[in-house]
Amino acid sequence: MSESHDYDARERHFPTAGALALLTAGAMTAAYFEFPFMHRSWWPRAFYPLFWFVVGCIAAFGTWQLVWHYLPAQWARRLPGLSRYRVKFPREGIGFLLIMMVLFVGSSLTQSNMLLLVFAAMAGPFVVNGWITFNMLQGLRVHRTPPARAMASELFAVELVLENQSTLLSAWMMSVEDNLFHQKVLSPSSVLFVRVPPRESQVGYYQLQLPQRGKYEFGPLRVTTRFPLGLIERSLIVRETGTTLIYPRIGRLSPGFKRQLLGASEQVEVSQSRSGVFDDEFHTLREYRTGDNPRAIHWRSSARRGTLIVREYHQNREHNLQVMIDLSGVKPEYAAQAEAVLSLALTLCVEYRHECRGGHLTVVCGGREPFRWEASKTSSGMDQLLDWLAMVEMASDEYFALIARETLEQVDTGTRVIVVSTRKQEAAPWGRSVAMVRGMPVQWIEVTPQRFAQAVVFPETGPDRRRRHA
Repeated sequence: MSESHDYDARERHFPTAGALALLTAGAMTAAYFEFPFMHRSWWPRAFYPLFWFVVGCIAAFGTWQLVWHYLPAQWARRLPGLSRYRVKFPREGIGFLLIMMVLFVGSSLTQSNMLLLVFAAMAGPFVVNGWITFNMLQGLRVHRTPPARAMASELFAVELVLENQSTLLSAWMMSVEDNLFHQKVLSPSSVLFVRVPPRESQVGYYQLQLPQRGKYEFGPLRVTTRFPLGLIERSLIVRETGTTLIYPRIGRLSPGFKRQLLGASEQVEVSQSRSGVFDDEFHTLREYRTGDNPRAIHWRSSARRGTLIVREYHQNREHNLQVMIDLSGVKPEYAAQAEAVLSLALTLCVEYRHECRGGHLTVVCGGREPFRWEASKTSSGMDQLLDWLAMVEMASDEYFALIARETLEQVDTGTRVIVVSTRKQEAAPWGRSVAMVRGMPVQWIEVTPQRFAQAVVFPETGPDRRRRHA
C-alpha cells in the first residue's frame, strides 16, 4: 500500500474523551488538596487508596488517548494489539459524566448522603454499559469479500460477514464501517447489524458506484456499538484489507459512428475465401419472402418441404484490427480526457470481438509501462487487457512516439489500424508520418467531449450513490 493510501485507524477528530479524562483527574486532585475537610471525614480509611486508584486510572486513560492520537501512523501499525479497541464518549455520555461530577462534588462539599447515593446510582449504569459493549466486541469476527474487478460508474456490492463467537452474549446494534482508498480517502460506508445471536453469523452488504478507474484499496474495518444505553461508544478495529480493480466504462458504439467505422473498413483489402452466389458467407436456410432473389432458391429443400426455401447469406467483412491508444497528449489536470480515450478504445475492442470473431485484434498502449495485447479467435477473454487499461498511466510524447513507430513497422498486411487520441493527427509529433501504413490508411479518432458523447452510448444509470443493507 502506497504512502498516500495508508490507513490510520485512529480518530481524526480531537480526542474529547482523553482531554475530558485528564481534566477530571486534575479537578479531583486539586479538590483533594484545596478542600481537605472533604476527605477528613472519610471512613473507612480504605477510601483514600481507592480514591487515588480511580484518579490514576482516569489519568492513564486520558494520557493514552492523547498519545495514541498524536502517535505517528508507522509506529501505531506496529502495535496492533494495543490499538485494536477504541473508546469514545458521545454527547449523551459527556452530559452524563458532567452530571455525575456535579453530584460527586456536591456530596463532598455538603456531606449529603442522598447526593452520594444518586451519584452511585448513576455510576452503576455507566460502568455496566462499558462492560457490556466491551464484552460484545471481544467475541466478534468480521470478514469482507470485495469483487476482484468492477466497472466504472456501475453498481457493485461488497459483502460483509459479522460472526459472533461468544457463547452467551448476543451482539446488538453493531455498525460495521468500511473505508475505500484511491487517490484520496473516500467517505466510509457502513452496514448495521441489529442482532447476531451467539455462535452465529450474519451477512450484510453495501453497494458502491465509483466514477474513476484504477486500483482501489479497502482499509481496516471498524465495528462500533453503543448498546444498550448509548453512554459509551466502543469500537473494534479489524485489520483486514482488500483490493478491487475498476475498469474503464464500456458502452455501445452509436449507429452513426459504427457506420463510419464500417465505411472505413471497406478501404482495407483482405484476402479471404468466399463461397456462395453473392461472394458472402452462407448462413442458413429460410422460407421465401417477397422480394428475395430467385437465384437464392434451394430447390432440393423446396421440393422436400413443399414450399419455397432460399439460402440466406451474411456479408463477410472479417478483418484484422490494431488499436493504438495515445495518452501522451493528456495533461494530468485533464484526467477526464484519458478516461474518455480508454472508454472509447475499450468499447471499440469489445464491439470488434463481437462482430469479427475470426479476426485478429491487437491493442497497443504506450503508458509509463507500455503494453501490447493480442487476441485471436482462439484466445479466451479480455481480462488481461482490462487489467492493463485499469492501471495504465500517461507517458511523454517522445516516449510514445518511439513505441508507435516500432509498432507500426510490424503491422501485417491487411490489418486495419485505428489510433484513439485526445488530439488531432497533425498535433501529434508522430501523427503526420503514419497517415499510411503499408499502403493502407490509418484512421485517427480525436476524442473530444462532443465526439465521445456522439460515439459511445451508455445504459441509463442513476446518480452516483451508495446503498447499505444488512
